[in-house]
Amino acid sequence: MADILDTLAGITRLVKNTQLNHQDATSVVLQREVSSPAHEVWAACTEAKNIQQWFLPVTGDLSVGGHYALEGNASGEVLDCHTGRGFRVSWVMGNGPDSELEFTVTPTSIDHALVELRHTATVDPEMMGTYGPGAVGVGWDAALLGLYQYLRGVPTGPAHQPPPAVLNPFMAASSEAWADAAIANGASPEAARESAKRTTAFYTGTDDAGTS
Repeated sequence: MADILDTLAGITRLVKNTQLNHQDATSVVLQREVSSPAHEVWAACTEAKNIQQWFLPVTGDLSVGGHYALEGNASGEVLDCHTGRGFRVSWVMGNGPDSELEFTVTPTSIDHALVELRHTATVDPEMMGTYGPGAVGVGWDAALLGLYQYLRGVPTGPAHQPPPAVLNPFMAASSEAWADAAIANGASPEAARESAKRTTAFYTGTDDAGTS
């Protein structure tokens, strides 16, 4: 358990107020340096056969203007791509809010790279107040864990999920880390901690992380 909890400390988390489609929106940003060349990270995140190894099976046209679907999860359109450097896609889950995901990879040395994920959504204020940025941030922490393990050659993906005794503390620690990011963006510390409890309860399927 210590190993995957340690991976959380390697991620920089930011919460930013922004605009999407001329509406107020919130971005959650994750940055992590990985000990892999940028071209390997790019291949892991843009080739369908690799994506399914650490994230989810993906189908569709992954070129600009094409539409993709992640099995049991999001779908959308490929909006922009700069090969080897970054891409931007729309991110639609059911009747959820307008949402976009931007991914960039920047070489920091011959065998290291900085990965950044930026998820921007027009979130309902009541929903944001209830769960905070961890509502999506925790999921992306888990995704970056999968990518990190994959790049290290550790089996990952849906077939290799850690048991709840390992995964639940990871989710709880991630929720608290996103509360820290929310506070840094101006959220009330008390409100942010209560939102983190609710987010933990959501991700772990428990009812003992609710408000006190």
